[in-house]
Amino acid sequence: MTVSSTAAARQRPTFNRSYWADLLFGRTLPALFFGLFLVFQLIVVWAAAGRLFTGHATVDDLLAFVNRALRLSFFTMLVVMYVVRLPSRGSDRRAPVVLVSLIGTFAILATGYLPGVPHGPNALLVSDLLITFGMVWAVWGLAYLRRSFSILPEARKLVTGGPYGLSRNPLYFGEGVASIGVMLPVFGPWQLLLLLVFIVSQALRIGWEQRVLEEAFGDQYRRYLRRVPMLVPFWPVRH
Repeated sequence: MTVSSTAAARQRPTFNRSYWADLLFGRTLPALFFGLFLVFQLIVVWAAAGRLFTGHATVDDLLAFVNRALRLSFFTMLVVMYVVRLPSRGSDRRAPVVLVSLIGTFAILATGYLPGVPHGPNALLVSDLLITFGMVWAVWGLAYLRRSFSILPEARKLVTGGPYGLSRNPLYFGEGVASIGVMLPVFGPWQLLLLLVFIVSQALRIGWEQRVLEEAFGDQYRRYLRRVPMLVPFWPVRH
C-alpha cells in the first residue's frame, strides 16, 4: 500500500455505532417525548392561569396553577439538560436496564388513564402540597445536576453539592413525593399497583447507577456513599 492510499484510509469516515445510538435513543427520542409533554403542560398551565382571572378563583385554583407551573419548569429543564448534557464516562445500557429506566421515568404518566377512587377536597389539598414540594425538590436537584442529567445509568460528573449533599438521589426523592401527590386524590387498587411498579423500578435504577458511578469515580464516590444517605435527607446513611 502506498503512502497516499494509507493516508486516504486514515481519513475515510467510520461508522460509530455508539455515537449514533446515543444520538437517537439517548438524546433525540427522549427530547422529542419531553418536548411533546412540555407542549401539553404549557396548555394545562395556560388553562390553570385562566381560572385565576375568572373572578371565582379559589385556593385550590391557586395551588393547581403553582404545581402546574412547577411541572412546566421541571420538564423544560429536562429537555434542555438532554440536549446539552456532557459525554458519558460510563454507562449500563443492557436491554432490561433501559426498559426499567424508562418505566421508572414515565410510569407516573399513566395515572391519568387509570380508573380511580375520588377522595374529596382534603385529599386534593394534600395532593397539591405534595406535588409542589416534590417538584420544587426535583427542580432544585436538576439545577445542580445540569449537564450530568440522564435517564439511563450513566456517569458524567460526580455532583455532591446542594441537594446532593443531603441525598444521593434527590431527583428520585422529589419525583417519588410528587408521584404520591399525583395519585392521592384518586388512589385505589390500580394506583397502588402502579406505585409499586414505580418504587421497584426506581430501587433497581439506584442500584445500577451506584455501580456505574463507583466504577467511574472510585474512592471519591465511595467516600460520598459513606457520607450521604441514599434517598431521604437526614436519614441514617446506608450504602
